[in-house]
Amino acid sequence: MVAGPIGSLVGASVGHIFDQQKRPPTPAQKARLYYLGYFFSCAAKIAKANGAISREMIEQIEMEMSHMCEDEKTKDFCMSVFRKSKSNQTSITEEFSQLAQLIQYDSTVAHSFLGGLYKIARADGKKLSEPQIRILLIGETELKLPRGTLLSWVKSGFNPKNHPEKEDTIRIEQAYAVIGAEKGYSMEQLKKCYRQKANEFHPDKITSKGLPKEFSDFANDQLSRINSAYEIIKSSLEQK
Repeated sequence: MVAGPIGSLVGASVGHIFDQQKRPPTPAQKARLYYLGYFFSCAAKIAKANGAISREMIEQIEMEMSHMCEDEKTKDFCMSVFRKSKSNQTSITEEFSQLAQLIQYDSTVAHSFLGGLYKIARADGKKLSEPQIRILLIGETELKLPRGTLLSWVKSGFNPKNHPEKEDTIRIEQAYAVIGAEKGYSMEQLKKCYRQKANEFHPDKITSKGLPKEFSDFANDQLSRINSAYEIIKSSLEQK
């Protein structure tokens, strides 16, 4: 984890960020710094995927930094990573791969990491572009998320700009997409899909790893969507 641009930036910043502590930074503190580094490096690449970075994306990225960074030193570190990553030549595939090893392929953390990038890509309310889709699909693959994770977000109409949705704003087709099911499934099949989707999101896992609260919030939001979608489908079937 110490190799490459992110490793160099963390190594150069860790002493400055934790200089007020009487003890050296713990492994968990360093891991969190790596996590932030990888996130804002990937954020820079997805923000630049279409060429110019839109005002809405800049605002979203600044909001993410404010939520994730506990102090100004950490925020300065994240800003430095973002600026330098806009022009470095490090492969996005390599960064996703290193991040995956750092989080040990934890599904909940991976979902939240990719979801954070998805929020930035959709900050202007427009459809994902082909370059953005390519980056997110690489993330889906390298983080070993279930195939179709990104597609399910798109098909279900998930747009962070309009979230959280009210139940009556989700069409029944979108509700099926949220839990990864299809019309015609038996109730047992629907329950299986629902449980499988719900198990992908455990906000407590993120909190226990000391990772930014922003990603725990994303996991909670997704779990809420899954619960709402399942209730919509059940109500629809009960009315027949």
